[in-house]
Amino acid sequence: MLAEILSLCIATTMLAPAVTAENYAIEMEEDIVIQEEYDLIPAEEILEEMLEVTEEKAEEPVESVEVEVPEEIEIEEKEEIEEAEVEKIDYPVALKEMGYYKEDYADKEINMRNAVLRFQSEHNLMVDGKFGEISYRALEKRLQDADYQYADVITSPPTEQEWIAINKTKRILTFYKGTQVIKKYPIAQGKDPSYTPEGKYTIVNRIKNPRWGGAGIAAPVAGGSPKNPLGYRWMGLSLKGGGSYGIHGNNQPKSIGTDASMGCVRMINSDVEELFELVKLNTPVWIGTHEKLKEWGVHNKSYLN
Repeated sequence: MLAEILSLCIATTMLAPAVTAENYAIEMEEDIVIQEEYDLIPAEEILEEMLEVTEEKAEEPVESVEVEVPEEIEIEEKEEIEEAEVEKIDYPVALKEMGYYKEDYADKEINMRNAVLRFQSEHNLMVDGKFGEISYRALEKRLQDADYQYADVITSPPTEQEWIAINKTKRILTFYKGTQVIKKYPIAQGKDPSYTPEGKYTIVNRIKNPRWGGAGIAAPVAGGSPKNPLGYRWMGLSLKGGGSYGIHGNNQPKSIGTDASMGCVRMINSDVEELFELVKLNTPVWIGTHEKLKEWGVHNKSYLN
């Protein structure tokens, strides 16, 4: 039995090299055949096949990849946006630092509104007491450049000395010397804009603590009274004797920056007291809409338009 097993092992060992050699010969023949087949294909056709494959891959749609943003980053970005919004509406501090805020009244809300009115007038914006997007843009530019205020263009002043222009459209009174701006103030005009007369006038009288006669609709009010609609100063215009239309103070501070009067030009009380000391008799006063003043050579231009 052992002899048979040994004989079988010897036979197997002798067959292995033969089989291996035979397999190797077959593989060589296949390689030769494959090589011969490729040798028969022109190079141009191979290049065309390669280009076709490339174009097919290029036409395959590319799957979009969604990148998940960590929740922590989203929260940080949201907080940054909220902080920017807070900075945007935090204008009271800036207006106080720039000197527009004055303690005119015990009511701080009115004082801040007056600060907004003064800021708007000094930058030739529409004066309404509301600190909106345009006012914020002007404030942002002003904080970057202290000279960013107004851009008045005066081509035909009535005098080289002091004079006044009142822009009914923007509700701004500007005190000039020749072509130079001395000061700008916010105002209120007629509750119907047509109530405030347009034209070229002069100052014919100046009165401290004027008495109000009641205008035929109410009882007279003594001069100097906090209830006096004229406030504490009056500068009469050369129209109907100087007692019907004028520039004066008020007893309704929230009316400044609106259309509210019977035709006169109202000012913040502390502002009109300041202006009163600067204005002389016979000072020219031009009153008109924005477009009318431009026709006369007075352009209350803003840097924003």
